[in-house]
Amino acid sequence: MASKIKVDQIQTADGTGTIALQNQISGMTGASMPTGSVLQVLNVVMTTPTAAAITGWNDITPLVLTITPSFTSSKILVQANVLGSVSGAGWLVAIRIKRGSTVVGATTGLTNNTSGFSWMTQNTYGGKTMSTSFLDSPSTTSATTYQVQYGGPNTSVTTYIGREGDTAAWGAAPTLTLMEIAG
Repeated sequence: MASKIKVDQIQTADGTGTIALQNQISGMTGASMPTGSVLQVLNVVMTTPTAAAITGWNDITPLVLTITPSFTSSKILVQANVLGSVSGAGWLVAIRIKRGSTVVGATTGLTNNTSGFSWMTQNTYGGKTMSTSFLDSPSTTSATTYQVQYGGPNTSVTTYIGREGDTAAWGAAPTLTLMEIAG
């Protein structure tokens, strides 16, 4: 059985006033939340590893989410964690985030730059978890899509996402998380 406390009023500690509580919790809305409050959270986890011989940037198909911000002043905190590896020693792999067709935030890695890619150093089959986060200001209340992409060095090596190289072993599951933060 649930308990209830019913009172006519609550008086302040010094006795100079009363505290009104009617509808303070049940009437709470996103508009009444203070700046910095988390208004909504979306998350997706990749459940099947991928392998491809690629060059350039490619979508990590499962790591895509669409969020509809409640207010144009809201910020979207984007966080991605991706285990990646390659089949050739000395080759590299990187990740980045796109909002629609626009790249947002920084590419992970930054060890060197070849053909416009910022790469994370990678040894043969030595998996590394690449993490990136970015506080975005989309300034909209329309549905907004975020996509994680990975960059591969060339078609002579295989890039692996979600596993450590040419084995069936599943590594740490790649994730994408979006949080709407009240602005």
